[in-house]
Amino acid sequence: MSVHSQPAAQQAAHPELPRHVVTAVLVSHDGERWLPEVLRGLLGQERPVQDVIAADTGSADSSATLVTEALGAERVLHLARRTGFGAAVAEAARTAPVLTPDDLPYLRRPAAWDPVNRRWDTSTYDLPELPHGEPVHWLWLLHDDSAPAPDALGHLLRQADATPSAAIVGGKLRGWYDRRQLLEVGVSIAYSGRRWTGLDRREQDQGQHDRVRPVLSVSTAGMLIRRDVFEQLGGFDRRLPLTRDDVDLCWRAQAAGHTVLIAPDAVLRHAEAATRERRSIDCAGRLGGSPHRVDKAAAAYALLVNSRAQVLPWVLFRLVLGTLLRILAYLVGKQPGRALDEAAGLLSTLLRPGRLIGARRARAKATAPGHDPRELRPLFPPPGATVRSTVEQIASNFGGRAEPASASSGRHGAVESGPSDDDGDVLEVEQFARLRRVARRPGPVLFLALLVVALLACRNLIGGGALSGGALLPAPADAGTLWDRYLTTWQPVGTGGTESAPPFVGLLALLASALLGNAGPAMTLLLVGSVPLAGISAYLTSRPLVMSRLLRAWGSVAYAFLPAVTGALAGGRIGTALLAVLLPPLARAAVAAAGHTRGDGVGPWRAVWACALLLTVGTAFTPVIWPLALLLACLALALPWGMPGGVRRARALRFGAALGTPVLLLAPWSLSTLLSPSAFLREVGLPFETGDASAVQLLNLSPGGPGTPGGWLLAGVLLAALGALLRRERRLAIHTAWAGALVALLLAIWSDSESWAGPAVLVYGLALLSAAVLGADGARYRVAARSFGWRQPLAVAVAGAAAIGPLL
Repeated sequence: MSVHSQPAAQQAAHPELPRHVVTAVLVSHDGERWLPEVLRGLLGQERPVQDVIAADTGSADSSATLVTEALGAERVLHLARRTGFGAAVAEAARTAPVLTPDDLPYLRRPAAWDPVNRRWDTSTYDLPELPHGEPVHWLWLLHDDSAPAPDALGHLLRQADATPSAAIVGGKLRGWYDRRQLLEVGVSIAYSGRRWTGLDRREQDQGQHDRVRPVLSVSTAGMLIRRDVFEQLGGFDRRLPLTRDDVDLCWRAQAAGHTVLIAPDAVLRHAEAATRERRSIDCAGRLGGSPHRVDKAAAAYALLVNSRAQVLPWVLFRLVLGTLLRILAYLVGKQPGRALDEAAGLLSTLLRPGRLIGARRARAKATAPGHDPRELRPLFPPPGATVRSTVEQIASNFGGRAEPASASSGRHGAVESGPSDDDGDVLEVEQFARLRRVARRPGPVLFLALLVVALLACRNLIGGGALSGGALLPAPADAGTLWDRYLTTWQPVGTGGTESAPPFVGLLALLASALLGNAGPAMTLLLVGSVPLAGISAYLTSRPLVMSRLLRAWGSVAYAFLPAVTGALAGGRIGTALLAVLLPPLARAAVAAAGHTRGDGVGPWRAVWACALLLTVGTAFTPVIWPLALLLACLALALPWGMPGGVRRARALRFGAALGTPVLLLAPWSLSTLLSPSAFLREVGLPFETGDASAVQLLNLSPGGPGTPGGWLLAGVLLAALGALLRRERRLAIHTAWAGALVALLLAIWSDSESWAGPAVLVYGLALLSAAVLGADGARYRVAARSFGWRQPLAVAVAGAAAIGPLL
């Protein structure tokens, strides 16, 4: 019987390692571009397989036709398009017959030839019935984008034969186009969920990893697994339809007492199509078609159902913390889609505790008696080993190339349209390319630099103990105390009272709950993170203002180091620190809500609600921002004398929604504040260093108090903003910025007599910086177009003062 295109006589030939019976399982899904080479590799094995069966999962191309022509219709299963890889393998294994010595004559003893009677006689032949021993049945799993080398199966079987305890053996994976690039030589998983190969990015194969050794897992692309072990384990977990099923299966095999080996001499080329997002994913169900989201959910599931109970809390903590950090990194790198995938993937797993508990019970029953999970610890990444690869991936994301990292993704590829940029760029010098990408997008470098400066300046604030001093309120013990204070109707202030709790208490309780109930770290995060987050917030939201990245970076650094921001950090003023982060997106949303980004002068409702939400949070921490917004809204309605009545009414309706939302959401506190307007001047915290700034200090962007440099250090910013008034283009934007600056300055002068003027001065500073950036945009060409005179030296002096002043 022929299992493929080879003649039947070859099937009866005596193969190498004859007692090992191999059934190849090939899963295809829209893989016509790769299947010809994959089939050539499968059918051209020097040590051939004994049977082969293909499972096509509803391919829309000619994949089913290709495998049918190569293997025969009787060896091709046609499954639904939503069938996952594990389910397809299970169906193929169920369908493929278990070959016996009757099917494979070479497994049985040879019959003796009786020359007298001229017939075959077995009665006098004393060899055992099965001279090679009991046959060992294997499944060889292949993707339709993984082409094995001609000697791959032979190397796998030799290692399996030499190690009787080995139930799973895998090969070395190289790139599809760059045939020297290493993709995997065994796989592990970090407690953060990161897929770990131990390889450098784009590492070339020079034999440096060619050592047979135990590993936690091998890829399903080329995995050789004993058929009885596969059936004993129940195959792949159906809840892992695409990624991390290899890690889960091998982890369970290890717990059942079996060994997983890597045989580096067995080489396969893999295209990794699914992880590089070159085809739609149809088997993920509710998770949708995002490979990143599917991989995140699978990583969390594999960790939470296989980790031993003693380390499960630590694993859960690492998962949540790592997810939060990656979400922040993706947002900073302007990849909100991946940030959403991170959150959705983790939540889709955590919100199904019953599924996790059931899976853990099933694995506990399948664990071999006496198995010690600690024996597997050397197979996991050592502590800190994932830091470098994480930094490189974040740098790649920041550089504008969200390339799926081979060390962090699953590998169930199925289709590729040919060589693309991320396959062809293996010839470029990676270090210089990365520097060029970073130079084109300085935002990430800006954030990291500001973060380092903030950590160095606040190193004494990080660590044990609670922060105190200045305007900082004592931090409660935990988030529960904050929730109690926010929800209770009796406030233990003085002799007690029924006054409603300030709304910022509820927001702090939310933040503390997100940090596992610790209120102290929430306060530290707000203060220490205010400088870098304010800078990156200003950078990301300033793109519609000017296109020059250099100007945006300068404006962001100057904004992050405004005296109001550093004074908030030095004085423990959490309200102003948070406002520094919220103010740039609030200003951008307000400008859009006012209709300045549209030709008809009517802002979109999406911008209105974004402005309302940000204004609500800002008002909860710094109430003075609400009357300032009210004054600016009245000014925006009154000044354009020629505004059509319909536009004015639409703008008034939008302003009313944006200003009314904080009043409704923050009630009853907001209503009591409206009845006592002086309460708007109060900020979160204790009274501290109020009313000590002179008019000159306020004019020069300094609200006074600790951490606020005085003098004329920021006069260059003021001069640059004044110079912007001379520009003939962008007049509406420049005049809008100056209107906001003047209103904020007047409010700062008024509030300075009663409280700290930092919030109003912060708005004043952002408005001046916006005007200065608008004036500087294209100034080099405008000055160069004029004959040399007083303008050139003056422009250089103002630019130098504006650039250096914020850094001093």
